[in-house]
Amino acid sequence: MMLAAAALVGIGVLALAVMTATVTHAHAAQTQAARTLTDADRADLDRISAYLTGLTNLQGNFLQVGPDGSVTEGKFYLRRPGRLRFEYAPPTKLLVVADGTWVAVKDGFSAVQRYPIGSTPLGILLDKNVNIAEEVEVRSVERQPGVLRVTVADRGRNAAGELTLVFDEPNLQLRQWVVTDAQGLQTTVALRNTQSGLRADNSLFVLKDEQRPGMRNPQ
Repeated sequence: MMLAAAALVGIGVLALAVMTATVTHAHAAQTQAARTLTDADRADLDRISAYLTGLTNLQGNFLQVGPDGSVTEGKFYLRRPGRLRFEYAPPTKLLVVADGTWVAVKDGFSAVQRYPIGSTPLGILLDKNVNIAEEVEVRSVERQPGVLRVTVADRGRNAAGELTLVFDEPNLQLRQWVVTDAQGLQTTVALRNTQSGLRADNSLFVLKDEQRPGMRNPQ
């Protein structure tokens, strides 16, 4: 179960916060306050929102680094709105699928665990129309040569922790995200060898209890 939770955190679903909400909610309420947005911040947030809204199909490889330094990797498929699939390479026996309503996690031969997309920050990536400035609490907007970082949190406090989206500049491409849970532990997911415009098969975004994790190619 801890491995499955780590996988969820890696894709931006703060499962640890969901499972320990009664313990961490008070801590989350004391985290850094929302940023007062400047005109430059709002312009960058509008660019990011337009980019994510227009991003329909994306696939490639990912590398995940956990809070303990553990490294896992695999393939991902994104089809917006609502659909995402993370296939972890052996020996990790994990499969994570978002079908538009639920995020389902399969860990080896255990039963499928499901979490509502709406209760997690994953909606930032999967919503049909993205408006970051209005939908989430913006904690920071950082600009460095070739990099734009935006850190956000759940405005309703339903999910503890923060999500940092990292984009390449000047052509604004999503390259990685970092999830910080309520205890301050960080999980980083870096995207590699990405390809846009390739439409993944519908079957990749369906996970039934009898399915077993495994590496597949879209048809």
